[in-house]
Amino acid sequence: MVRDIAELETVFDSFYPSLPDEKVRENRLERMVRLLDLLGHPEESFRTYHAAGSKGKGTTSMYFASILEGAGRVGGLYTSPHMYTVRERFMLPSGFFSDELYLETASELLDKVSSFSLPGHLGSEKPTTFEMYTAYGYMLFRSYGCTDAVIETGLGGRLDATNTIIPSAVILTPIELEHTQVLGNSIAEIALEKAKIIRPDAPVFISRQKAEAMAVFQKEAENNGVPFFTFDDHIQDFSSETSKDGEQVSFSIDGRKYSLTLSMTTEAMAENAALAVLAASELGLLTEEGLRRVEKATLPGRFEKLMIGSHLVVADSAHTVSSVKATRDAFLAISDDIESAVLIFASISGKDIVHMVSELFPSFNKIAISRPGTFKKSDINGIYSLSRSLFPEKEIVLIPDPDEALGWAMDNGKDILVTGSFYLPPEMEMIRRAHES
Repeated sequence: MVRDIAELETVFDSFYPSLPDEKVRENRLERMVRLLDLLGHPEESFRTYHAAGSKGKGTTSMYFASILEGAGRVGGLYTSPHMYTVRERFMLPSGFFSDELYLETASELLDKVSSFSLPGHLGSEKPTTFEMYTAYGYMLFRSYGCTDAVIETGLGGRLDATNTIIPSAVILTPIELEHTQVLGNSIAEIALEKAKIIRPDAPVFISRQKAEAMAVFQKEAENNGVPFFTFDDHIQDFSSETSKDGEQVSFSIDGRKYSLTLSMTTEAMAENAALAVLAASELGLLTEEGLRRVEKATLPGRFEKLMIGSHLVVADSAHTVSSVKATRDAFLAISDDIESAVLIFASISGKDIVHMVSELFPSFNKIAISRPGTFKKSDINGIYSLSRSLFPEKEIVLIPDPDEALGWAMDNGKDILVTGSFYLPPEMEMIRRAHES
């Protein structure tokens, strides 16, 4: 029995974080199918829409789920990771389910898997944390009575636990070099891993991409005999501008012009919204109410603007080169005094830190290097040394504790940008409190 929400995350973390033996990696989908067999295949009780990509898949999924809700559908939303509470992974676009449903469903799942074990040749006998999360999300959506659900992949796509659904449509967001030790060392290799969520009878909607990724996606769509709709071919006259009121975006699809003011800021968010609108338009799901919900849609840590005392604090989970560039540009557009602005930067190991630093740091005079939590490895001393060597003229300090870094930033500047890792903002108590209020 799970007694409260605080215990919920601890329960899932008690399972294996990942498969310990990469030799059994190819068995991941069979593992998930066996778990779903045990649970009566809850994922078959609602229509699904599958999203994959290196960045932007969470917000694109939120936008599309908001459109579904505006069309009168009961749409679940499964994304990862979470920032402040595990409930963010499994929710409705309009908010969380009741605590009672979260707890009852968790207890039901734990009861079913208590005597369940997987064959030894498939890896660990118990499900991994992500396998449990995925099954739990499906059970929640079934219990609540969802008619539809937008499902975001975790890592990759081909062997992702979510790749056991039969989607009604596939959404592919931009591909960048990420998790190269698992997904491949080139854009094309990574795109192929993501492309394997494409299925027959599921039209594909593709964001702006590097040429190598686009070629892979188009070939996979053609091999599956499904139509594909690309951003550049189907969205005309796209433009966006960041303002203090939000992201002003306009574009046209099939001769119809759309003008939206998004709550989530940056040009990247505008592109994600346009892609969601394109998908909904082609699928016959777009309504005026859906568009209104797109404008109101938010997700924690996606250019989240918070007032802490007299300080504007922007918490953004950008962790790729192009996404931190978009975050930087949006922050510069809304900051009243960039000369006194402070950057707090952290990144986990394995990211393109050199180019992220090169994009971000020139715009700030005061910079704090911090630790992005302890969930994943981070070489903060290496980032600090790199930063000092690249920008010796800047005031750069190393403050491992994120809360102390935020305190230093508030003592030494006015507007504050916190970025570089999904795991950074949740480590700051003041940001968590401001978010909750």
